[in-house]
Amino acid sequence: MKNVKINGNTIEYQEYGIGQSLIFIHGTLSSGQTWRKIIPSLSKKYRCIVPEWPFGGHKVAVSQQVDLSPNGISDLIYQFFVAMNLSKAAIICNDTGGAYTQIFASKHQEMISQLVISNCEGFEIFPPKKFQSLQFMVQVPGYLWTMSKLFQYKPSLKWDLSFGLLSNALNPEELYEHYAKHFVADDLIRENFKRLVLGWNPKYTEKAAADLKEFNKPVLILWGMDDLDMFPLELGERIRNIFPNVEFVKIENAKTYVQEDNPQDFVENIHQFLDV
Repeated sequence: MKNVKINGNTIEYQEYGIGQSLIFIHGTLSSGQTWRKIIPSLSKKYRCIVPEWPFGGHKVAVSQQVDLSPNGISDLIYQFFVAMNLSKAAIICNDTGGAYTQIFASKHQEMISQLVISNCEGFEIFPPKKFQSLQFMVQVPGYLWTMSKLFQYKPSLKWDLSFGLLSNALNPEELYEHYAKHFVADDLIRENFKRLVLGWNPKYTEKAAADLKEFNKPVLILWGMDDLDMFPLELGERIRNIFPNVEFVKIENAKTYVQEDNPQDFVENIHQFLDV
């Protein structure tokens, strides 16, 4: 694991391969490990840079001074590009990372060569309806601690109110190891998660959707067709209609975590897109 310092805070990342740079942006309560099934293939042709964004699944907490609002996350992505001396890269994103990527892309089109979006928020959906109550619950004293204790009971990670709606393929052990364990272990990580959640608001994604009408870079949207509760197909098609230069591919046998549920189709479509 490598790291960069951004305003005195540590952002960990892993790096694989050489060639065109690809930046990966995962979702809430996720980590760079969500991409582990597709990195071996992509890193044969590309430089894959896989950060651990401070979204609740990360290991190293950031300070209270770090702005974890959606605009703050957009700025953090920008600062990561600068810290890595990247003038331009392709971005591959999923889940909440897709919302933050839309906001970043609306502000910094010049830094993006191509954009790969999979199931994520958009327009008035930020957060998805199934998790709207989380914005109230994280403010209840003791709720995050209780949540962490529940996650220690690994079968709970397949419940709909945790990760059950997000993946067909992942079992409780994998969900704990690759997603939940740092949230369980560290109250500072949970505090980062709380501030992230409190920042969610559709005003950010609605503004990004309007601004992205001028985004002329190539866009690939890979949409998991089993995602009926979080980000259904209708939302994906609306996001497709934002962009003037876009390809839309339906991925079968996949919920929100398309890269986990159907990594073969996911990575094959990315290769075809980037190789053009």
